[in-house]
Amino acid sequence: MTRLQTYTTLEELGPVVRTGEAAAALRRSVSSTSRMLRTLEEEGRARQVRSGVWSVGPDSPDPFTIAPELTRPHLAYVSFDSALNFHGMIDQIPREVSVASLDRARRIKTNIGTFAIHHLPPELFGGWQETRRGPVARPEKAIFDICYASAAHRGRTRRIPELELPVGFDVHVIEAWATRIESPRVRTLTRRAIEYAMSRAAR
Repeated sequence: MTRLQTYTTLEELGPVVRTGEAAAALRRSVSSTSRMLRTLEEEGRARQVRSGVWSVGPDSPDPFTIAPELTRPHLAYVSFDSALNFHGMIDQIPREVSVASLDRARRIKTNIGTFAIHHLPPELFGGWQETRRGPVARPEKAIFDICYASAAHRGRTRRIPELELPVGFDVHVIEAWATRIESPRVRTLTRRAIEYAMSRAAR
């Protein structure tokens, strides 16, 4: 396989690739593939996101695109403040990318930024849309995720900045998600947080 064919094969795997996947596609050993990826990085054609995870291509990787790759095999989508900013609902640019996932909650530091992984139970996981930057929570679900997380993990209402609601926003969608919460206490706290968020919203 020529150098050009190798690079083309890696690009076809997607904007983000794991060393093991690249090795399998190229039919090379993992150690050999790792050395090859480091060479591409020196040439400005790849970038190591974190150990074993690479972005292929000359452009700086989009953090939103990276997010679902960090929790594999568990599904994930960008949500919370990051999704609110994506939809133009808040002006503040979050310092880290907030992600909803079936994976365990934790913070992951990478060479392109920090990702806050928030665990959601299966019955509350969903409500995203596919975008040019990857899966991102819809406006209503981003608000719900914030309200639920603050209620479930903090036991109190989190302060939410003033919101600019997009055209077509439907608060009933948020309530529909709230009905799925098993714990009566958490459900009540989440609804209070939703009411607070809506009180700070403008259309």
